[in-house]
Amino acid sequence: MMRPRKSSLRKVTCAKTAAFVDATGGIARLETKERFSFWALRLPPQKRVTRTPAGIRLAITWKLIPQGTPDVAARDHLYFEEDPRCFVVTAVQVYPRHVAYHLELSQ
Repeated sequence: MMRPRKSSLRKVTCAKTAAFVDATGGIARLETKERFSFWALRLPPQKRVTRTPAGIRLAITWKLIPQGTPDVAARDHLYFEEDPRCFVVTAVQVYPRHVAYHLELSQ
């Protein structure tokens, strides 16, 4: 297992999300009451151009390498102890020795 240096680890809180369908048939992702914390290493941000239905935009992404293998899935919300912003997990990559999560700011 890959072990990040202890001095670079940050405390992360994960808020699990679930799909919610309202009376009109609209679908949204809402946070559930399930929350847990873990330690992880957040790598510096990377910028890339991405295409969305609204057009082309600049996306800023982060890669997060957790200590261990916490139960985090795509579209869950992550909060860092020193940062008030909400990050959304866009992808989960599983390697033989570690797991990596790709994050974007919540829109």
